[in-house]
Parts: sequence; structure tokens; C-alpha cells
Amino acid sequence: MQIPIWWYYLCVGGAVLVTGISKAGFGTGAGIVAIPMMAQVMPISHVLGIMLPVLIAADVLSNLHYLREYEWRLLTWLLVGVLLGIGAGSLLLSWVLGYSDADLRSILSLVIGVVCLLFVVLQTYRLTGRPVPTLPPHPLSSAAVGSVAGLVSTISHSAGPIVSIYLLQYRLSKRKLVGTLLIYFLFGNLMKVPTFVTMGLINFQTLRDSIWFVPLLPVGTLLGAWMNQRISAGPFNVLMYGIASVGAVAMVCKALQ
Repeated sequence: MQIPIWWYYLCVGGAVLVTGISKAGFGTGAGIVAIPMMAQVMPISHVLGIMLPVLIAADVLSNLHYLREYEWRLLTWLLVGVLLGIGAGSLLLSWVLGYSDADLRSILSLVIGVVCLLFVVLQTYRLTGRPVPTLPPHPLSSAAVGSVAGLVSTISHSAGPIVSIYLLQYRLSKRKLVGTLLIYFLFGNLMKVPTFVTMGLINFQTLRDSIWFVPLLPVGTLLGAWMNQRISAGPFNVLMYGIASVGAVAMVCKALQ
């Protein structure tokens, strides 16, 4: 079926813009919204390849608004865990990519759609003010959380909530929390590049498509940094989770057809 050009640009352009806003404004895992939006107009394997350079560019731009707002003592073991998780996620992804194109689309759409829905439920529960169970503060806990986040992020770019929920118990200031999440995302996404290039998920075509939409990121990050100072995260997150839910449900339905 031919996709209307306006719908294509609305989904992809909107996803990139929201990525900049959500990262610079609230430090949230933008993939939870962007991936389901973009999956409405292109194959999910293509979405993964396009989004990684976009996410890295968003990480770099967003970090400019939070220079020196990092808690390095919390990052070290998280990043050790991420490296292990990306290794496991890469093995899983290479196995999935061995399927035919039709089966690959269905498997990835189903897995990523379900992951996004689970994160939306988790984050919605968190918005009620009730604590979400997580591992206690400890270097080994950080490594374990990082490992799970690295695995999930490799196949869906959507592991931000896992890390943000873990870091909340350290009671960092709002800017320190966002800055720590952003530097974590930057290093984590850079670690995924070799896997995505080796597996062909990042190629000339995906890079060309990424470049087309990257100019929207400075607009998004400026808006996000402005919103961080003036708008509560609650209303913004409710809107984002609503959009993510609709997109994720559409992905699951499409996979099960």
C-alpha cells in the first residue's frame, strides 16, 4: 500500500522532533515514542538503523545543555553492564536477522511493540506516585541494570526507563538526573554502532535518511531545554506515553496479522 507523503514526514519528522524534546527536556528514553511512530511508515529494521545516528546526534546536542551535570560515580558500573548487555543483544539480533524479510518484520514489530507497551505500563504506574521496584543501590546492581538495559536497547532503542527508575532512588537534582541519563545514553548508543554497521542495519540508505531529519534535532533540544525549566514532566510524559501506546499497539496488531 502506498504511504501518503504527508503521513511519512509527519511520523518520521515528528519522531525526530520528539526525540530532541524528550532527551534535552526530561532525559527520557526517546525510543519509546520514536520507534512506534516511525514503524508506521517503514520497515522496523530500517527504523533501527535510521534512529541510532539520530539518537547519537540528539545525545550530543542535549548534553550541551547539561555540561558538568553528571554523576560519574553512578555511571561507571552502569556502562560496564551496558557493554555486556549489548554483546548479548547483538547475539540475539544476529539470530533474528537470519529469518526471511517477512518473518523478520513480524518478529521485530512484535518484540519491539511489546517492549514499548511494557515500558508505557511501567512508566504510567510510576506517574501514580507509587514506587517501582528496582535493585538496591550497589555497584553490582548498577552492572545488572546496565546489562538488562543494554540488551533491550540493542533491539529496541527503548531501555531508558530501566535506568531512570534505578537512578531515581539516588535522589539527584532534576538537572543532575537528566545530565547523568544523557551521558549514559550517549556512551550506550555509541557502543551499539559497531554491531549495527556489521549487521547492515546502518548503511548508506539509512544514513542518508538520518541526515535528512537531523536538522530537526536542534529545534527539539532547544525546546526540550526550555521546557525543562518551565513545564512539569508529568503532562509531557502522559502525552508521549499515549502516542507510544497507540503506535506500539499498531505494531503488535500488524505483526499478528
